[in-house]
Amino acid sequence: MYNLKLKFLLTISFMTVILYGCNKDEVKDVPTNAPANQNGTQQTGDTPTEQMTFNFLEFSLDVDYSATESYEVEYEDKKSGIEAKLQDDRKNERLQGDEAYTKLEPLFKQLNFDSTTPNDEVIDQVIKVFNIEANYQSIEVDVEFVDGNEKEFTRIK
Repeated sequence: MYNLKLKFLLTISFMTVILYGCNKDEVKDVPTNAPANQNGTQQTGDTPTEQMTFNFLEFSLDVDYSATESYEVEYEDKKSGIEAKLQDDRKNERLQGDEAYTKLEPLFKQLNFDSTTPNDEVIDQVIKVFNIEANYQSIEVDVEFVDGNEKEFTRIK
């Protein structure tokens, strides 16, 4: 009986270590020249969790071109770290973690909307910044801003 409990405990511990290391979306290499926070001061901190990188904590973009073609972006700045993912069916591109963040960071820096910006302005800005092709069917942007507000912006053609 003691042997069985020991094996179970070791198995659970081993699985926890494996699962902890399997987060491929996590950004490990956040640039030291990350943008300034909303107060205009330069960010300091040695880890991504100590920095406020953009005016949002979470950003999700889903552009549908057809039933089988889409463009998707996922970004989360959590206390445990930053996660980023980009999927572009048209270019057969799937990026995660540092690769996705490297591609998304310059785009995010160009976004200057906040929780009070009207829906159409946000969608127009996203179309321009992410270079969304005009033949899309729908666009949905979900954002959790640093002020705690969560907003969904949509446009359907």
